[in-house]
Amino acid sequence: MPLRNAHRDSPCRSTRCAERKAGVNYSRREFVKQGASGLIVGLTLRNSALQVFAVQESMTRGALPSPRSVPPEELDSWVAISAEGKVTVYTGRVDLGTGVQTSFAQVVADELDVPFEAITMVMGDTALTTDGGKTTASSNSNRGQQPLVRAAAEARRVLLAQAATRLNVPSDRLIVQDGIVSVQGEPSKKISYAEIIGNKRFNTRLKASNPADNRGTALEGTAPLKKGNFKSVGKSIPRVDVPGKVAGTWPYVHNVRIPGMVHGRVIFPSAPGATLMSVDEDSVRRVPGLIQVVRKGNFLGVVAEREEQAIQAARQLRVTWSGGISLPQDKYDWLRHAKRIRTDDTSRGDVVAGIGRAVKIVKATYKTPLQNHGMIGPSCAVADVRGGTATFWSGSQWIQGNRRDLAGMLGLPLDKVRGVWVEASGSYGRLACDDAAPQAALLSQAVGRPVRVQWMRQDEQAWAPMSPPSVIDIQAGLDADGKVAAFVFEGWSPSHSLAESGNSLAWRLVGGNPGYTRLSGGPGGYSYEFENDRTITHYVEELLRAVYMRGPGSYQTCFAIETFMDELATEANADPIEFRLRHLKDPNAIAVIQAVAKKTGWQPRPSFTRSAANRSGIATGRGACYATSGRKGAVIANVEVNMGTGKVRVTKAVIAVTCGRIINPEGMRHQLQGGLIQGMSRSLMEEIKYDQSRVTDSDWRSYPILRFPEIPEIETILIDQPNTDPDGVGETASIPTAAAIGNAIFDATGVRLREIPFTPERVKSGLRR
Repeated sequence: MPLRNAHRDSPCRSTRCAERKAGVNYSRREFVKQGASGLIVGLTLRNSALQVFAVQESMTRGALPSPRSVPPEELDSWVAISAEGKVTVYTGRVDLGTGVQTSFAQVVADELDVPFEAITMVMGDTALTTDGGKTTASSNSNRGQQPLVRAAAEARRVLLAQAATRLNVPSDRLIVQDGIVSVQGEPSKKISYAEIIGNKRFNTRLKASNPADNRGTALEGTAPLKKGNFKSVGKSIPRVDVPGKVAGTWPYVHNVRIPGMVHGRVIFPSAPGATLMSVDEDSVRRVPGLIQVVRKGNFLGVVAEREEQAIQAARQLRVTWSGGISLPQDKYDWLRHAKRIRTDDTSRGDVVAGIGRAVKIVKATYKTPLQNHGMIGPSCAVADVRGGTATFWSGSQWIQGNRRDLAGMLGLPLDKVRGVWVEASGSYGRLACDDAAPQAALLSQAVGRPVRVQWMRQDEQAWAPMSPPSVIDIQAGLDADGKVAAFVFEGWSPSHSLAESGNSLAWRLVGGNPGYTRLSGGPGGYSYEFENDRTITHYVEELLRAVYMRGPGSYQTCFAIETFMDELATEANADPIEFRLRHLKDPNAIAVIQAVAKKTGWQPRPSFTRSAANRSGIATGRGACYATSGRKGAVIANVEVNMGTGKVRVTKAVIAVTCGRIINPEGMRHQLQGGLIQGMSRSLMEEIKYDQSRVTDSDWRSYPILRFPEIPEIETILIDQPNTDPDGVGETASIPTAAAIGNAIFDATGVRLREIPFTPERVKSGLRR
């Protein structure tokens, strides 16, 4: 959890403390020089996070450096080396608690042949780092890491070329160890990186491109030099952020404090789509410390000297709203009849002929609800909009995208806006659209002072963009050999990107937002090799503001397809794993399924054996699931079902993944464990509830999540592929959990659940059928 004011009395060196009080300004080159001591705006691998944060505070107060875009085609935009040989690496990607600041440093350290401890990562500051694109879709391990490795490889090439000149030998005679370049056979002839280029520029151009997919800059040219003999890659180097988080000293965005900062609170509409009719400012005139009531269109907020004063004013302000949207009581029926934005229809083979020769036809419908990302720390940001410039501090997953949005909303040129990423407490896709930063910016622009906005828990539950609902119909025919003769998949869902760029809540309320409608995350996509199949995906209008949540679309699709595959196996009187393997050719898919089956001692048999529950009324079962999109993963879950109460408890989960070359094995295990736990929570408990006009969830009681005592034993199997580029796995673990648990419930009880979450009420209803 973020600790409010955690850094207020933080220790720091005396010279740094003096600079902090004086508000010292630095140029970018001086900034790099200061980084040699380990105190830098970013995430140092040596000094305490609090020291880093204290210096960040003093630097950013002076708007250092000026808001601007960093040219990705310059090598100096990616890497710098100090006179002491310390290496600073710049990336527009951010660490959402996944540990990439550690793994990024590992790959760069190996590429440059410097110690891991020599690396300092600077992440997500638009005035210091290139456009890294969105930190989403488990893409840090590939799209985020790729340009860093290539930049490091080019830096090494330049350094070796200069070393060859200085040592008067061909570059192919040079070797590097710990940042020291020496001549093979003549170890006394050597020169360090620091001596070659310390505190100087590379002045080298790169070939860079920024594809339109918002995944960030890609570099071309020098290929990574390291193919093996790694010193850091493949090692479970402890994550650099964990000690501070355990001690409660890690600087979350909730801890940001800058001189002159005041506090804002936003008054949310009575319902989505409501119109602000009147505001009685006299109702808060006597609130101590009140600075201003800010109204712009349907946006309404208050600013006060202290946070509790802002809270009081927001609660006390008398406001009249009218209108608002009407929410459907049956969201799944609504999805089928909602306005369609686009339909994708793909097919293979002859589905009609396949259905015609089938000896058995199976049909089923699967439903997944609206779900909340459930950030443990609610949205929070600080903005300083003065003198025609703006700086904001945010936990955003897309700092450049939020920067562009703030510039558009505030009417400022892009080069006058700077975004500084500071880690938030949880995200999972929600902070691809940071709502607190634009709210703070509007309030700051109105009062001419830095403003901090923090949402309350009930705000986060009711107003955050959500994972949208889906409904999926599947029909298949089985032939006489028990194989799928035809497979038809049809799904309905709003896009998972409707709260993305141009759609922050503040900009919607102010009016005039561009309202981009990128379509993503629709149901569909699987790896099974069916001879005849058809996939239809309907993107429909939004129900409530939506943004992607771990495994967007894939979680929903995997639940439907993998549950249906179990149903087909039952109809074919086949073992569920053997039935899946009949329809797979991908060697990675087969490898993960076989690995997880072997690890658990899976005994082939059809699911559900009608064994009686034990004397305490507990039935046990096992269920398998293969992650059918993206990275390859398979899960087997064991469950206990209380036949009286309907409560389901997962007792053990085993997951196997293929993930390319493994950078940090322990870090990868942590990602798999976290993904599984979150997937279990979504599958067993999480569903947003609403009435005719608004969300009614307000806290962890009305929207429960998995608690520590409910976490089962988890085993992980990492299938290393050292000759393949690394890939992320966080979403791979989350995607298959629902089907694995649902299939285990069926194995235990004979009840097939086709709607998430698997609440006790739904289980009991199934048992009564």
